[in-house]
Amino acid sequence: MNIFVNQESKKIDDSPLYVDTLLNILQPKSPFAISLNAQFIAKSNYASTLIHENDHIDIIAPITGG
Repeated sequence: MNIFVNQESKKIDDSPLYVDTLLNILQPKSPFAISLNAQFIAKSNYASTLIHENDHIDIIAPITGG
């Protein structure tokens, strides 16, 4: 399956592919938030949110400063 992670094309062989499975594959550094096709996904929904062919996933890290 082809998906886009932070605007970069990725081929993932797992199917079905859920957000939590993708995160286990990619291992992003915490903390982060997930957006699927421009919709925020709550952490409690990672295991039940299915990713489809050509979906756009953004892994967003908070920006700190002051």
